[in-house]
Amino acid sequence: MHSDDDPLAEFELPPEVMSSTFEHAISDAAAIAHERGHAVAAGLQRKLKGSIVEYGFSGLVTAHLRSGALARCGGPQVGWRLTVEREPGTEPTPVDADLAPGETDTKLIVERLAKVLKRW
Repeated sequence: MHSDDDPLAEFELPPEVMSSTFEHAISDAAAIAHERGHAVAAGLQRKLKGSIVEYGFSGLVTAHLRSGALARCGGPQVGWRLTVEREPGTEPTPVDADLAPGETDTKLIVERLAKVLKRW
């Protein structure tokens, strides 16, 4: 592939701007957020008996609740925004889980999300 064929080439930063230290910082932050997402999904799986909880590559925590409702949580990359569909395919309802967008305490995140989702 030639650089002329790469539509993202114009967005690449030159080496003098994108240092290896900066690259590692981005990589480390992404890895930490990814692991936090998995930890939240695992914690919710334990708390929401009869439900199936998964953490996907896109950074979403998805819970197929025992009631049949479908919950999606934005995950660590997008601030823990939560929506619930009473039945899959219906209009998602935004739900306030009382979490700050930048919350990093996995235990607190799991507790608050589980408390809200148990109502559905």
